[in-house]
Amino acid sequence: MCSCSLRLSAKLTDTYRMPIILRQNENLVKIVRKHVMFLLPVFFTWPLVVVVLVLVRYLARFDFFGYWLPVLAFAILLVLLIVLYRFFIWRMDALIITDQRVVENEQRGFFSKTVTELLYRDILEISYSKEGMTASIYNFGEIKIRTASENELVFEKIPNPAEVVEVINRIRQSGFVAALSATPSPPQY
Repeated sequence: MCSCSLRLSAKLTDTYRMPIILRQNENLVKIVRKHVMFLLPVFFTWPLVVVVLVLVRYLARFDFFGYWLPVLAFAILLVLLIVLYRFFIWRMDALIITDQRVVENEQRGFFSKTVTELLYRDILEISYSKEGMTASIYNFGEIKIRTASENELVFEKIPNPAEVVEVINRIRQSGFVAALSATPSPPQY
């Protein structure tokens, strides 16, 4: 196995199996997923289907026409698949911050995703907002990034948006300082 494939596999492992390939000399700074609060309803509402089936079975004494065990097994399997599917979407849907760019991996389904990449030099303005009491209590909001082409990208349901904006701004500032120091000064006569 060549050293380049080792480097690639190590970088893929470092990004928690995220579908992003880091460039040469690029370092992962932070991976931000949607707030876990938006995943919790899936874990609590879908298992209620199984609870309702059990209640119907024993309180109403209805055995589903003799198919109680297959109905229960099918319901458990269906609930498990739905919960795992939603967890997969939540896990793969991420904002990835490196020292060279910001990458949004928007996973909409097993076979549907959109990847948006922003280089720091293309970012003109970055802001965040938290709207509503729930957003303030659970500390989530949306981040808006305006680019040089006057596009505005919105990342929703981000936990602790102030910290994420601060991380991005620190990287932008350090990149601008490095670019200014690398630029040769004009000759003095």
